[in-house]
Amino acid sequence: MNLISIITPVIDQMEASHLKSQLLKYFPLQKEQFAKIEASFKALTAKKQDQNALNLFFKSWSQTNNSAMTVAGLSNRMTMLIHKNKEVPSEYDLFRAVSSLNRIVDEDLAVVGRVLHSKLFYDMATSIASDDSWLSNDFLSQEAINFKAWKDKNSLRNKDIMIGLLTTLVHEIYTHGEVEFIIPLFRQWLEEEGRLSSDEIDKSLAWIQVHCGPTEKDHFFHAVASVQSYSKAFNVNIEDYDLQEIVEDYLRLKSEVMSVLHKQLEPEFAV
Repeated sequence: MNLISIITPVIDQMEASHLKSQLLKYFPLQKEQFAKIEASFKALTAKKQDQNALNLFFKSWSQTNNSAMTVAGLSNRMTMLIHKNKEVPSEYDLFRAVSSLNRIVDEDLAVVGRVLHSKLFYDMATSIASDDSWLSNDFLSQEAINFKAWKDKNSLRNKDIMIGLLTTLVHEIYTHGEVEFIIPLFRQWLEEEGRLSSDEIDKSLAWIQVHCGPTEKDHFFHAVASVQSYSKAFNVNIEDYDLQEIVEDYLRLKSEVMSVLHKQLEPEFAV
């Protein structure tokens, strides 16, 4: 099992469309980037790690996946159009787009599930790394800063809101692949290490587990629906957009983060 083998079947479930053909065209071309990401997780879970390596890993990795606030900010941008009295051909479709976008962060913001997902990530990282010193920005890599800056720029500052929606779509389908790929690695790693009990392992891995199965898959389809409704709201032709740059930039920047972490785990490793 690898990332692309998890991602592709979900894309295949989409109805025939420009978006589907673009995703099926560009994701499989990123084999090198996927391989780097997969190797970093395998290196992490291959042996017992010292606390410094764990701190570096969890701090930088967190910047690539905790994106609820970015999605919420993108939603704010869309409703701000109404408050600024911008001309919107179909306010109904705009609010349908916002509604779909908001469904991506229900669990993250504890609207459902009762626990903030940021708290679940904190519990996981703190349990595995022994304490919460990983929170310090001293453990934050420049590559992780670069990734988040790019993603926030696309979603929050690009004048074309559609770019933010398409970036969210790419993020959601990638994240589905990542959580499904890493859950067996993390579970076996912690079981073999033997430091945590079975119940403690379950609690530690709750952040990964709650994103597995339908969760991220549903988030992806909410992102698709948001793109479609937004295009109706402003009479935008989705076929005018090529996803190549977004897919390539996303996976290049993500793999750069994970490759640096791989080097920390295995100093002899060369990208």
